[in-house]
Amino acid sequence: MITKPLISIITPVYNLESYIEQTIHSVLGQTYQNWEWIIMDDGSTDNTRNIINSYKDERIKYFFQMHGGIDNICLTHNKALSLSKGDFIALIDGDDLWPEYKLEKQLSSFMDDEVVLSYGECCLIDSECKKIDYVRNHPDKRIAMNDPVGSALKEFLFKSNFIYNPTVMVRKSVLQKIGGFTIYKGLAQDFPTWCRLSLEGKFNPLPLCLGFWRKHNKSVSFHNAEYRFRNKIKFLKEFIALHKNDIEFPGPEFIADIDSLIEKKYKSFIEFLPYDKAMLMLKIGMFHEAKEEVGKYLRQGSSLKNRLIIYLIYISAFVNYDIVNPVRKLKENSENIIKKYKLFNR
Repeated sequence: MITKPLISIITPVYNLESYIEQTIHSVLGQTYQNWEWIIMDDGSTDNTRNIINSYKDERIKYFFQMHGGIDNICLTHNKALSLSKGDFIALIDGDDLWPEYKLEKQLSSFMDDEVVLSYGECCLIDSECKKIDYVRNHPDKRIAMNDPVGSALKEFLFKSNFIYNPTVMVRKSVLQKIGGFTIYKGLAQDFPTWCRLSLEGKFNPLPLCLGFWRKHNKSVSFHNAEYRFRNKIKFLKEFIALHKNDIEFPGPEFIADIDSLIEKKYKSFIEFLPYDKAMLMLKIGMFHEAKEEVGKYLRQGSSLKNRLIIYLIYISAFVNYDIVNPVRKLKENSENIIKKYKLFNR
């Protein structure tokens, strides 16, 4: 690997005047400085353009385009990819942040030529940069490292996307080999592309925070969640059909049950969507909205266990303070300690 390879950073922005300056500072503050930054402005109508252009750094390359919206976000990424000159691609949205060591630490994870993608742990923050959650790497090393190649795909298909966008760096040659970021209507560039890359080589997860993912009331993740999940289900079915000869499944009966497994996943998502949204809204201080979402969840029925949590949500909304998530976190930590104790005493 080249001693000081060029890293191309790709960032889409749209009306992010409240956050883009913080993102710029987090990139300019990197300890590794051999990078170019391709910022694709998707037709911002606020002060985003002026803020970006106020930074006179020749490594920052700003491009403005007519507004294409979230459904065209993958096309925007591929346009940026075509303009890039680096050997590696790093991703950061215009409202997210990086720790100063991000690029330097991550670059070394590509010393193994078989590694196609590197990522790390992710800290979720609110609009004021307050930590609201922390996501560690997948505990199963085979899945986390995609070793053997394809291991991560089973998690992507039937459970969740465990790789967070601001923590990612990709080997550009492999990204070009698969035709760039994988386009699928109604989905962002991340999940379909991670699925496709899982068939190309190993992943290298670093056990430290590599990105700060901001959650706020304008976040895409708040809007059209059911629509995006429906498209995710369609993508998964088509992806399996297209690449079934490249995926190692436990057996033929497993393949036959794929549709029912995916359908079960969809039903579970729809059932718990209001509940999950309420939990996130509490974390970022949207107390009234959280109360409304949990009301939707209540109307479709819930267990006594969930009702106890729901009462705590109503109290949180009344006092404008999140008392639910700290209780949940304490419960999770206690359960993990008990599991470790049981394993140790077997």
